[in-house]
Amino acid sequence: MISSERLYYRYARAVDEGDLDTLRSIVTKDVKVTRGSQPALVGVEAFLDIYRAHNALKIPVCKHVVTNIQADRGDGEIQTHAYFQATMFEETGTRMIFGCYDDVHVEQDGALLIAHKVITVERIVQLPASAGPQYTQVKGAS
Repeated sequence: MISSERLYYRYARAVDEGDLDTLRSIVTKDVKVTRGSQPALVGVEAFLDIYRAHNALKIPVCKHVVTNIQADRGDGEIQTHAYFQATMFEETGTRMIFGCYDDVHVEQDGALLIAHKVITVERIVQLPASAGPQYTQVKGAS
């Protein structure tokens, strides 16, 4: 079985890569997702709709970092808390979103899955657009 840390890694990478198949594979059939003070959405398709909308933005580069993960086992579930930073490198600017996840993970058929995804955004920072990598050849380097 994977750990909550590994599940967060798989989630973040799937979001960054627009991988709906992986996102589908890491949630329960009756997954709930709560964003801020909005009512919870229920079900895999409602969960995936959030990431379909994200993919439709066609952000050139999106990178999530998940840190400070705490996972506490309870009655058949794992209550988790983690910090996240999502950086979106868009054509017109760079947007950094800071917040917390307070998720519920459950074990089903030997796998750890997200049963409730709770996303709280604490700050959004708007920055100028950034350039892609510019590599220069160092003399004598191969």
